[in-house]
Amino acid sequence: MPIFEGSIDIDVPIEAVFAFHLDTRNVPSVTPPTQQVTEIEGTFPLVLGAEVQMMIRQDPIPTAQPWKIRVTALEEPTLIVDELFDNPNFVHFIHTHRFAPNATGGTTLTDHIDWEMPNSMAGRMATPIAKGILEKVFTARQERTKALLEAEHAGSV
Repeated sequence: MPIFEGSIDIDVPIEAVFAFHLDTRNVPSVTPPTQQVTEIEGTFPLVLGAEVQMMIRQDPIPTAQPWKIRVTALEEPTLIVDELFDNPNFVHFIHTHRFAPNATGGTTLTDHIDWEMPNSMAGRMATPIAKGILEKVFTARQERTKALLEAEHAGSV
């Protein structure tokens, strides 16, 4: 099963970084231009068991796909786990967000994603493409989250 994991240090206190991630409506503000997120519906701020639906369009695919996630673990201010469900493109997709205070008083954000596409010819062919897209999208999201939060909370650390 493929895994993506990436970490970034954000010079903002852990409580603020965690709170930002509790509101899925923030996703479009950190999403790279190759992906568009629309129609976000759900419970905000997130709570254990909350479900959120988003429509996501990934270049070069011309139509948006529904992404339905459910929060399966939440420990304030260190952990959010969301699982994708009811999605034909992935048979397994678990996104673990870990938040840890770092030595400078800021936060280390780690995204860990366990995922798997269907075990079909199309799924096996699409897996390397999806792997590259996921790595680019989540690396960009981390960088955009850092820039946005550090600008918003300048001088807080």
